[in-house]
Parts: sequence; structure tokens; C-alpha cells
Amino acid sequence: MSRRIAFPFLTLSDSAVTATSWEVSLDGSDWTDMGEHLPNWDPSSTLRLRRTIRVVPEVAARDLSLLQDHLQLAVGVRFGTGQGRLPRMILDRYRTVLEQGRWEWQTEFELPGRNLSVVLDLLSEVTLAVPPISSMPLSPKSAGDRLWSDSTRVRLEGEEPRFPIETADFGALLGDTMGSSAPWHLHWSPWDWRRDFHGAVRLYLNERALEFLERIENQDGPTLQVLLADIMSQICERFILDPEASEMMERAEPGSLGAQAGTWLRKAWPDRDAAFIRSVLESRPGLFRSAILALSELGEA
Repeated sequence: MSRRIAFPFLTLSDSAVTATSWEVSLDGSDWTDMGEHLPNWDPSSTLRLRRTIRVVPEVAARDLSLLQDHLQLAVGVRFGTGQGRLPRMILDRYRTVLEQGRWEWQTEFELPGRNLSVVLDLLSEVTLAVPPISSMPLSPKSAGDRLWSDSTRVRLEGEEPRFPIETADFGALLGDTMGSSAPWHLHWSPWDWRRDFHGAVRLYLNERALEFLERIENQDGPTLQVLLADIMSQICERFILDPEASEMMERAEPGSLGAQAGTWLRKAWPDRDAAFIRSVLESRPGLFRSAILALSELGEA
């Protein structure tokens, strides 16, 4: 997702915070930069992770319109794991307050492989530690206000279907329609279920829906669940009504739009065939939507 989200307060520029790449040591091996995939991982492995985050206080104070003497920041990191665009499980969180005159945080953590599954998500952030004594109208004022963040996702096993997410001007995107005021829009077409899932689906977030964007940025659980459920429902409903849905659920090429729809439907209705699932949608659409909504809470999207 792009960083065009409009916060209700000033945030830190990229020149105010420098962060090294995450480095990893697998079972005591030499430290190496962590890429998008960690080969040779298995549940018996032990991972050690490290990075350094530095804040330039002069630039940070200017960015936030605060006096440097009143600047008190905290640095934190969150570890998550599990299949889906968002982590199914948060493994741990760490936070430390940066001392005046010592604007650097060197981190090193150990993660047992038995706690990890499919992917490892790493979120680093700089937040306001305490409310400032004095501030300008747009300065951050509440402890915990997120001023900077970056995220890293490392695939441990298998392949995950992903799709692009970006903010957009819905007036330009959708024109003078009722949909232009919606908080999100899923751009896709059911005309070819063989298409690559990544290329077939694109999610747009309305850049004018500031409260909604803030909830997404803060990873608000109910908001994300409803958003993912809508995506899954759109795709699954059109898929299961296709006359060839039964055959495609068995033979769809991995990574395709049809394969992803089939995966969601099998998880929602284990051991049921396409005819049964279609009958649920046609006769009890509320039950169909409820099943997809419950499934989206697991982060399977």
C-alpha cells in the first residue's frame, strides 16, 4: 500500500529515521541480509534477527514542529506469523523509549522455528513516548501516536497469492457515481478464472476516507475483517455460480484466480462439493456471507 495516507498530525520524514535492513542468522550461521524468502527453514530451526534504527533529532523535531528538548520518542517492533495478507498470530512485541542524547536502538531477537508458520511479518515503528510539554497545532500530542513505520514480510514456505493495494482518488477512478464515496473498491473481472491471482485483482482505498485509512494503517481487526470478507465474497459468489465451478475446484492451476476461490470455499465448507455450496448461496445467501465473514477473521485472504 502506498504511503499517501493523510494522518491527523505531523509525522517523520524518511530523512529523520534511518533503519538498517533486517539481518538473520539461522541456527547460528553467519549473519546475512534477510530477503523475501528464507531458504532452509524448518520448524526445528532457531532464527536470530537484528537491525538498527536511528533517529536524527534535529530533523525529527523540525518534522513534528516540536522543540528538540521536548522530543521523547519510542521505538518498537512487532513479530507476526501465519498465512494471509495479515499475520494470523502476533508472536511478540518489544518497545523501548529513546533517551535524550542516545537516538539509536540496536535490536537482536531470537525466534524458535516451532512458533512460525508460512511467513514471518516484521513491523518496526517510531511513536511518541509522552505528550510534549508544548506543541504546534499539527504536532502529535498523544502517547503512542505512530510517527514512522516500515514492514517486512519473509516467506518461510510455499507461495502466497497476493494482490496490489493502493490509495486512489475515487472521483477520478469511478467518476460521478455513488461508488465514488465508498471506502474501498475491488477492481477485478470474473471473465477468466485461469488468470494469475496477483494480476487479476487490485484493491483501491479511497484517499478521502481518512478515518477508514487510519484504521487500515493501525490494522484495526474488525475493519480488516469486513474488508477481507467483501473481497472473498465477491470472488467466491461469482465463482461458485459458474457452470464449470465443480471442475475448476479440482483442476484449477495453483496461483490462479479460480484456485484461490476454490481454496476459500473448501475452507468455509470442508468436505462439501460445489453443488452444495451453490445451493447455500442461492437459498440462504445470509448463511453464505456469514461463513465467509467468519473465515476472513482467520486472515486466510
